[in-house]
Amino acid sequence: MTKRLYYDDSHTRSFDARITERLDWQGRPAVVLDETYFYPTGGGQPCDTGTLNGVNVVDVITHPDDLAVIHVLDSALPDGDAVRAELDWARRLDHMQQHTGQHILTQALVQLCEANTVGFHLSADTVTIDLDRTDLTADQLSQAEGLANHVIWENQPVSARIYQTVEDLRVAGVRMRRLPDHIATDGLRVVEIGTFDATACGGTHVRATGEIGLLKLIKTEKRGDKFRVEFKCGGRALSDYAARVDVTNRLTAQLTAGLTDLPDSVARLQEGLTKAQRGKKAAISKLIDAHAAELLAAASPSDDGRRVIELVSDLYDLNDLRALAKKLVTATGVVALLAIPGEKTQLMLARSPDLSGLNLNVPLKAALAVLGQGRGGGTPDFVQGGGVPASSTQCEAALSAAKSAL
Repeated sequence: MTKRLYYDDSHTRSFDARITERLDWQGRPAVVLDETYFYPTGGGQPCDTGTLNGVNVVDVITHPDDLAVIHVLDSALPDGDAVRAELDWARRLDHMQQHTGQHILTQALVQLCEANTVGFHLSADTVTIDLDRTDLTADQLSQAEGLANHVIWENQPVSARIYQTVEDLRVAGVRMRRLPDHIATDGLRVVEIGTFDATACGGTHVRATGEIGLLKLIKTEKRGDKFRVEFKCGGRALSDYAARVDVTNRLTAQLTAGLTDLPDSVARLQEGLTKAQRGKKAAISKLIDAHAAELLAAASPSDDGRRVIELVSDLYDLNDLRALAKKLVTATGVVALLAIPGEKTQLMLARSPDLSGLNLNVPLKAALAVLGQGRGGGTPDFVQGGGVPASSTQCEAALSAAKSAL
C-alpha cells in the first residue's frame, strides 16, 4: 500500500518518490508511488493535482482492491523509477481552507442549532453541506456563521490522532457521519480543532484555523427533507467579496445611490419598468389593430374569394406577429402569410375558420424549401417555422412560394 504522507503533513508542496507500478487506468497512463503527498478523491473532497517529473497529474484515486494511490497522468512518464513530484499548492490550500471550514461550521450548527451535517460536497465552484433540519432561521444561521469565524480568528490548532475502535470514538465524543469505505491508516483518523471540535476524517486540513481567514455563508435552500447551506472560505470568500464589491460599486455609480439605498432604487426601477411595459403593451395592441385594419382594407379578394395578405417585417417580435396573425384571421376568407427576417427567421401562416378545407402545413413546406432549411409545423389553420438566417428578399420569395401552394 502506498504510504500516505499527507495524513501527517498537509503542507509539503514537493517531494521525491519512487514508482512501484505502472499501469493503464481507464485509457490513461498511471503510476503508483511508494509514498505520496497527493490526496486521492474521497470523503467529499476532490483530489490533488500537480506534476510528476513535469507530467501533469490529472486525477488521483484509491484503488478499490489494494487501496494503492493511483496517480493518473495526461501522458506517460519516461523510463526510470525516480520521480520529482510537485503539488498544485493553490488547489491544495483551497481544499484545506474549505474542508477545515466545513468542520468548524458543522460543529457551530450542532452547538447552536442542533442541526447535524448529513452531506458534504466540495467542487471547484461550490462548497455545501446538507443538514437534517429544514426549519433554521436567518438569525440562527447568522449566529452559526459568527461562531465559526470566532473560532477561525482564535487561530486554534488543528491536529489529527488515531483511534482504534468506533467505541473509542463514541466515548471521546467524536462526530462521525458514517464509517469510511476504506481505512488507509492504522485506525480511525480524527481531526481535532483545538477544544472546539473532533471529527473522524481522512481529508487534508490547515495547521491552525487562522489559515482559513474567513467563512461566509452564501445561500441556503430546502431540498426535500434536507437543508443545503452553501458557503465559501479563505481565498474563495475573498474572491466572492471582491466580485460583489465590484458589482455594487458599479450599481451605486449607475444609480447614484448609496449601498444601503440600492434595494429601494432597484424597486423603483422595477416599478417604472412594469408601468412602461404595460404602456408599451397597450400601444402595441392599438398598433396591431390599426395595422390589421390597414392590411385587410388593402387586400383584394381573388377569384375564389380569398384575401391573401403577405407581410415581411422586422418591426414585430414573435409574440406581436402572432397577435397580428390572429387579428387578421378574425375576418372571413383571409390567409395571412407573415415573416420576420434575420438570423433566426420566423414564418407564420394563419387562415380564417371558414377556410376549413385549407391545410397550411402544405404551403409552409413550400416556403421552407425556398429557405433551403428550417423546421416547422402546426395545425391546419396555424403553422410556424424557420429558425434559419434569411434576408427580407428571401422571406418574400418564401411567402410567394407558400402563396402558390395554397
